[in-house]
Amino acid sequence: MSLRALLALAALLAAPAASWAAEIGPFGLPTAPYAADSRITADGRTVTARIHADGARERREIRDGDLRQVMLIDHDAKRATMLIVEQKVAMEVDMDATGGPMAETKWETRELGREELGGRTVTRHHVDGRGADGARVVGEVWLTDERIPVKSSLDVTEEGQTVRIVQELSNLRIGPVDPALFQVPAGYQKVPMPAGGQAPTRRL
Repeated sequence: MSLRALLALAALLAAPAASWAAEIGPFGLPTAPYAADSRITADGRTVTARIHADGARERREIRDGDLRQVMLIDHDAKRATMLIVEQKVAMEVDMDATGGPMAETKWETRELGREELGGRTVTRHHVDGRGADGARVVGEVWLTDERIPVKSSLDVTEEGQTVRIVQELSNLRIGPVDPALFQVPAGYQKVPMPAGGQAPTRRL
């Protein structure tokens, strides 16, 4: 299980490839559509994103310094599309082809109780995931009643190295999301992801 795939669990949206997008984690998908701002910190690095989600569909607008990427994810179809806005290019990825290493993870979860967080009553969970290759994810996740992960604090260990990953959502709005947000805009050229799954990046 690669570190990039593990970072997926915490929605570490900085990953330029789409292999992380195939993985949903131990609690499944949220049961209600929502939009929120996301802030993820790992190893001293912070990434922000705007998330829109409705069932199996997600849109993640990622900002990492001057870098902007938009990921469109369809878990049912097991497809992800990266939009390179400046070039009007849409890179399509077959998520089955990326290997989906987290699918092999064995999860244990334990409910720790109800808490108030950000003006909402949420449920705090302990999670412990072990990969087939010995990698491990241990920490806590706070979920709304709709299974939206409003906060997570996870220690990810691989090959003897541990990274603390903290994600927090803000400006959470639960309710309908415009379906057009999950579509590739008109005028974009669709191309396959380059060999190795590494999309080119371009600064704004």
